[in-house]
Amino acid sequence: MESVAHYRTPPEGVRTLGLAVTGAGRILGQPPSRVDRVLNCHAGVLVFHGSGTLELYGTPGLCQVRPGSFFWLPPGVRHCYGPSAGGWDEYWVLFEGPAAQGYTDLGYLGAAGPVLEPADAAEAFAQCARMLELLGRPESLAGHVAAASTLHALINAVGTGRRTSAEPGRFRRDLGRRALELLDGAHGPVRISEIARELAVSRDSLAAAVRQATGSTPTVYLMRRRVDRAKVLLTDTDAPVSLIAREVGYPDPAYFTRVFTRHAGVAPSVFREQQRR
Repeated sequence: MESVAHYRTPPEGVRTLGLAVTGAGRILGQPPSRVDRVLNCHAGVLVFHGSGTLELYGTPGLCQVRPGSFFWLPPGVRHCYGPSAGGWDEYWVLFEGPAAQGYTDLGYLGAAGPVLEPADAAEAFAQCARMLELLGRPESLAGHVAAASTLHALINAVGTGRRTSAEPGRFRRDLGRRALELLDGAHGPVRISEIARELAVSRDSLAAAVRQATGSTPTVYLMRRRVDRAKVLLTDTDAPVSLIAREVGYPDPAYFTRVFTRHAGVAPSVFREQQRR
C-alpha cells in the first residue's frame, strides 16, 4: 500500500472564505478493512480504482462504492467504509467552514445520496490531485487560499450528482481521455508506468481505459499516433527523416525507421517517394 497525506491548520482569516482545507491525501492499494469512526470535520472521498461499501449511520442500507464514486462524510456522524477483496485507490480531503452548510442546503455535499457519481468525473479527479499537490508545498497564506478555491471547484465538479449505480464505465472513459491527452502530448520515450503514476492508477487500470477508448494498448496507440504524424510530415515537408523522427518522439532515427517500416510496410524514404509520385 502507498499512502500520502498532508495536514494543515488554516489561519482564522482563511475561514472567512467559507471553506478551509485541513487535510488531503491519496491511498493506492488500500487493503480490505472496515473501521467505525466519527469525524469532527467534513470529508470527501473519491474512489478511482476498485470497489467496496459505505455504511453511513442514519442512512438506510449498505451503499455500494464503484470506481469513479464520490462520497461526502458529514461531521459527527458515525460511518464505516472500505474496499472489498482486491483493495481500492482513493483520494480524500478534510475541510471545515460555514459554507459547508450552505452547500448542503443547496443540494451538494451528499444531499442526493451517500455515494454519488460526479457530474464531471475527470474534473473531480483533477481537483483532488491538485488539492494534494497544493498541501504538499511549504505552508503559506497563498497556499491556503488556493486550496480553498480548489475545494470549491471540487464541490462544483461533484455537483448535486445522483446516486451511483453499478456503472464503472464513465470513470474509465474519463480516465482514458486523460491518458490519451498525456500520451499525445508526450515527447521522446514514454514509460507507461510513469503515465499511470501521474494519473494515480495502476498500469492495468490505465491499459483497460486506453483499450476501451481506442481498441489498442497504450504502447500500440502511441506508436500509431506517432507514425501517422510522421506520414504527414514526410508527405508535406522536405525535412530529413532524422529530423522527423525527433519531431514525432523518436530520438534514434534507426529505431524510428524500424518502427515506421513495421507499421507502414515500407521505409520512411520509400513512403515519401510513393506519396510524391
